[in-house]
This record gives sequence, structure tokens and C-alpha cells, in this order.
Amino acid sequence: MKPREKDFCRLMTAYADPLKAAREAGYKNPDRASIELMTRDDISGEISRLSENVRSIYERSAVCGLYRLAYGGIGDPLTLLYRNDLTDEELGSLDLLNVSEIKRTKDKSIEIKFFDRIKAVEKLNEILGTDTEKREGGGLIDAILRSAEALGANPGVSTDEV
Repeated sequence: MKPREKDFCRLMTAYADPLKAAREAGYKNPDRASIELMTRDDISGEISRLSENVRSIYERSAVCGLYRLAYGGIGDPLTLLYRNDLTDEELGSLDLLNVSEIKRTKDKSIEIKFFDRIKAVEKLNEILGTDTEKREGGGLIDAILRSAEALGANPGVSTDEV
């Protein structure tokens, strides 16, 4: 694959617009080039490969963000709440990712709401569950449901016998 074709693939991954990608890759006739390039198997394969890499990066970023929501500290939001003398630089350096809302009440106090940590942990568990859990439908809730179904199938069995 030629360097310009690689540029087209990279730009196509970024823009999802064949005409714009061909134009920015430097093709003299981007209309024709975009059509010809998009019909080639090697080009579409490279675009798919690059897109998968980008998707993987976004997924990892989402996991990191969820981790910060679930386990992030509250020191910086408390700093915002209790210090009135923060400079613009200090305000800009505060980590407020896990804050969902900040508002000033009628009595001039500040109210800070945080994102739901439990939901973030549940989403992390959903994304990062072990392979065994994913294959077997594992997890505590699923185990409880399976046990309840088993007891329901044997109504004469007491919980002491199971």
C-alpha cells in the first residue's frame, strides 16, 4: 500500500467521509479516488483494522472513566466547597470528573451532586466480568436466580437440603 493510500485509510477512520479523506490525503480528483479506493479489499481491510484499534482505545478510555467515577476521591470537590480563595489556576487543576452537578442555592451556599458510584461499579462489572462469568452467565444475581429456579423445580425440597 502506498503512503497516500495509508493516509486515506487513516483519514477515513477519523472522518468516516471518503471524499474528505481523499481530498486531505492529496488526491487530485478526490471524487473518483474515493470511489476507487473504497472498493478495494486491501483499503477496506486497513480501514477496518484501524477502526477496531480506535474502538479499543475508546473502550479503554471508557473503562478508565468509569473507574474514576466509581472509586475517585472527593477531596477536590470538597476543596471547591470549603475554599473561597481559589485562583483560576487552582480551579482548573481540580479533578471534578465524578461531580454531576454544582449549583448555588438561594442562601448562597454551594450544593454538589456526585455521579452514582454503584451504577459505575455495576457497569464496570458488566464490561470487565471474567470470561467464565460471561460464558456461564455468572455473577451473584445470576447464581441467586438459578438457585431460585432450582428450588422452584423441586417444591418439596427445603432450603436446608440444598
